[in-house]
Amino acid sequence: MPAERTTRENLRQTTLWNKPEVSSSTTSTSKSKSKKDSIERLDTDVILCIKPEFVKLISTREKNYEYRKYKLRSSVERLWLYETAPTSAITYVMSTTEPKTPGQVRDPTGVGNDDFDAGKKVSKYGYPVTGLWRLRSPVTSKQLKETYGMAVPQGFCYLPKKLGDGEKLEDMEKIF
Repeated sequence: MPAERTTRENLRQTTLWNKPEVSSSTTSTSKSKSKKDSIERLDTDVILCIKPEFVKLISTREKNYEYRKYKLRSSVERLWLYETAPTSAITYVMSTTEPKTPGQVRDPTGVGNDDFDAGKKVSKYGYPVTGLWRLRSPVTSKQLKETYGMAVPQGFCYLPKKLGDGEKLEDMEKIF
């Protein structure tokens, strides 16, 4: 015998004390935003979360590739490096080109390059560091939220246009 379907009108959630539960859908607004309310983003720039020790290695040119499990859009030209705690801010912007795959790097001078080429890393894509700029004033997680309307990305996100317009490479300190 098939199960009897209950219509939405007959469905009622109750609490432990058998009192009707107030539906959360009627008391709060949706967290998702419509397309017209969403943040305009740049296809050429990505914010990457990265540990401070790796940012230091990149800035001293000891690490010349940034390795990731995922491939970003081919339009990406710059990676904005969001240093995780204790820094918790975007501190550098690195320029990059098309990513390499294991076996294509062939440069033993950079940290992790040999392991990547040998397929020993979980990462499948290596983004070459072709240039590096330091922001004059780091963009903190608080500023990301309050000024640009976004939370710290989990991994990566495309850069809000407002942030790209406000932070120009010409105004940053060129490291190399």
